[in-house]
Amino acid sequence: MKKLFLSLVALIALVASSSAAEEGKENLKFVDATTLNICGHTMRTEKSPYFRFDCEPYNFKEEAIRRYSRYSAGMYVVFHTNSSQVWATWENVKRRCGDNMTPIFQQGVDLYIKDGNEWRFCGVGRVSTDPEKNCRTKPLVQNLHEGDKEFMLYLPYWCELTRLEIGVDKDATIEAIPSPFRHKVVVYGSSITHGASASRPGMAYPARMSRNLGIDFVNFGFSGNCKMQPEFIPFMTKIEADAFVCDAFANPNYAQIDERLEPFIDAMVAAHPGKPIIMVRTFHHESEFYNLQKRKAFIDKCNLAREKMEKLQKKYKDVYYLEEPYATGRDGENTIDNSHPNDLGFDRIIKAYQPKIAKILKKYGIK
Repeated sequence: MKKLFLSLVALIALVASSSAAEEGKENLKFVDATTLNICGHTMRTEKSPYFRFDCEPYNFKEEAIRRYSRYSAGMYVVFHTNSSQVWATWENVKRRCGDNMTPIFQQGVDLYIKDGNEWRFCGVGRVSTDPEKNCRTKPLVQNLHEGDKEFMLYLPYWCELTRLEIGVDKDATIEAIPSPFRHKVVVYGSSITHGASASRPGMAYPARMSRNLGIDFVNFGFSGNCKMQPEFIPFMTKIEADAFVCDAFANPNYAQIDERLEPFIDAMVAAHPGKPIIMVRTFHHESEFYNLQKRKAFIDKCNLAREKMEKLQKKYKDVYYLEEPYATGRDGENTIDNSHPNDLGFDRIIKAYQPKIAKILKKYGIK
């Protein structure tokens, strides 16, 4: 009987909450996000404002890369409004949620508000784990103070976004603002750069470093597929950016590093003279502490990367190599699945690498 009573109370509360949300929705107007300022691209494409880049001209063979190019990972919308509330309605290509990330990170959105000189988290757009329910309309934040406010809305990281509208009060204004970040630093990397496994979009390490330093660290992560493939070189050499950070040693094996690293660096230096190219060593994963076979293969390729990078740094003055083998710690509390960081793991990565990256960028007037 007690269980039945508690279930009824929970059901009534849920219905009341849903009714309140629907009532608030009646007093809104929705504007297409494409009329605002969508930022975070490596290179804009006419195919979709939510694609990170157009992979078609570059002959990428891996289907995963072609798919990831259509994901909105790291992208964000910036705007200001005097509304008392902010909603979002968005639609994704149907896709089941993966097993080592939250649905919010993969398919949801999160909202930040400018508070003085800081961007503060203020709301999240939850999603359903049912792939058939691919359209969501959610209140992100309500009952805000009066006056004009600046917002930044991070887009989903692990799916293809097809439609996004921002909801505000019917009588409110809403307008685009310029990107709040100075300079553009492209971060090319593995699933960890891509964001796995942050709890929500704004917690991926490139996004956090952007807010911390006021520099746009553009997410160019490709889960499992950042191997310095020759197909990437024509695109990477055409990107307009002030600097490059490359988490490029996690995915390739020993032979791929041996074959591809030097041609990759040679091409990047030739295409971007005088710009810093910062290569970041991958760090130990929890799964390698006790799996002796994995540990040996990992150490071997890290030693190879160090040896080659020492030579390349002597060859090129604008090439850098950063090493923090235990950037996420050694206590096992930093990971969700023995490989990918949780929010604590990302926090440790930022503390380990952000000061070093910022110091290098400062030498080039990127601050």
